[in-house]
Amino acid sequence: MKSLTILIIFLMAACGGGNSDSGSVEADYEAAPMLDETEVSESPMRKISNISQQPNAEYQKKVIKTGGLSYSVESTKEEYTRISTLLEKYDAYISSENENKGYDRINYNISIKVPPHNFDPLIGDLTRNKKVDNRWVNTDDVTERYYDLQSRIANKKKLEERYQEILKKADNVRDILEVERNLNQVRTEIESLQGQFKLLSHRINFSTVDVSFYELIPYELNEEPRPGFGTRLLNSISAGWQGFLTFMVYLLALWPFGLLAIGVVWTVRKIRKRKKSE
Repeated sequence: MKSLTILIIFLMAACGGGNSDSGSVEADYEAAPMLDETEVSESPMRKISNISQQPNAEYQKKVIKTGGLSYSVESTKEEYTRISTLLEKYDAYISSENENKGYDRINYNISIKVPPHNFDPLIGDLTRNKKVDNRWVNTDDVTERYYDLQSRIANKKKLEERYQEILKKADNVRDILEVERNLNQVRTEIESLQGQFKLLSHRINFSTVDVSFYELIPYELNEEPRPGFGTRLLNSISAGWQGFLTFMVYLLALWPFGLLAIGVVWTVRKIRKRKKSE
């Protein structure tokens, strides 16, 4: 029982040391100290060892590429069709799109996801025979973050396995509840790290190209035919009559105030006559 309690304390320290995702891998390793053989001599478990990467492991550079284009076209519909055809060629897809029309142009904005090896060829085909107004490309090296998340996930999973082993050996309710609480916390951290790793991997596996193209449209003077004098005169008479009827409706709605005013005037006159007679 003593060795079991010691293992729980050390694993709690390891679990508490990994709450921050922004910490380094080394911080996680230091948070899970190794036990001396004297401390685990009575324990059925082996001592907890740090999870470290193999020194001969090969690392591939991981980058996130993003880019953007802006150019004019003769027809936004035809350009959209052309881009859709290119996407099939480069195993790409549209993640979002937006169209809006102004007084002098039609704007179309799309966001394309494309495998990194097809990033440059796709941009080359998109800008072929086009007068580009704006073009930009950005490369973000995330190699360290990628392998750091991998190591943190592996470390947390190893910690989860140790908690599961301790849980099997626990023989009282207090130890069981304590281990289960820390086990749930470690599993929550694993899910959070796996979510970050999945999102990062998707951004690495699919580069983003934001394409904006527009079609200029000629200005058109909007001159609607005006009605003749007779029609306008009849409309004015009709509008005036409708206004008069509206006024009468509002006036009739004020009849209680008219009765009140009449009552006040009658009362004032009666009082004055009474004073004069006196």
